[in-house]
Amino acid sequence: MVISFCSKSVNMKSVSDFFAPIAPIKGIKHSDYLSLKFYIESLIAIARMIDLSFYIIDYKKQEFVYVSENPLFLCGYKQDEVKSLGYTFYSKVVPEDDLNLLLEINQAGFGFYYNLPAERRPKGYISYDFRMKNIDGNIVMVNHKLTPFILNEEGNLWISLCLVTLSSSKKSGNMFIFMQDEGVKHNYNFKTRKFTAFKNKPLSQIEKKVIELLSLGLTSKDIAKQMVISINTVKFHKKRIFEKLNVQNSNEAVYLSTKQKS
Repeated sequence: MVISFCSKSVNMKSVSDFFAPIAPIKGIKHSDYLSLKFYIESLIAIARMIDLSFYIIDYKKQEFVYVSENPLFLCGYKQDEVKSLGYTFYSKVVPEDDLNLLLEINQAGFGFYYNLPAERRPKGYISYDFRMKNIDGNIVMVNHKLTPFILNEEGNLWISLCLVTLSSSKKSGNMFIFMQDEGVKHNYNFKTRKFTAFKNKPLSQIEKKVIELLSLGLTSKDIAKQMVISINTVKFHKKRIFEKLNVQNSNEAVYLSTKQKS
């Protein structure tokens, strides 16, 4: 299945551009914000144990609700500074080309999201890579995985959760939406501005074993030793895994295989 989104070339103008594709969020009361605090406290507790880099977005108020202490996303700024800056933070730390890329990702992603029935909207996440520039001038490639956290009664996105990790990709983009309820990855083509569904091929038992060992942090050399096979055989199996799951590296393979329970 191919889903197309016709749009003009995107250029970064203001923070409001990020929120232009988003449907109005109605019916949110003060009591809902009080309840939100309990969810955030739970996420903070989890982050303390596994050192997650994440932030929470409020699409109604168009701001960051919470930004974790992990330095990866902060880019040398203080936690409170980034939270206060909100989406303005991107204009400080993201190169212009990647800012325009983020706007296109935002536009296409919400186009896909609103094309789904309301009951399916919480069932997926979007993933993409882009560059961030630290205060010291060092540029790193990061991956964002953003998922709906809380929707209003109409099924429109109110709160989302974004996980930030280092990316091994050499270029920005690599955008896809994974719908966990159907186990299908929808890849986005920046030239055609279309999503194409990619159904992952099932992994063999030996490929599942390689994935299992990769998830434990083992290197190809370690895996070869444990499985009593050559390192070239391990590399062959990894190549096949990447092809079947349509991913670019081991981290993506482990993450995606876990999500789809291959």
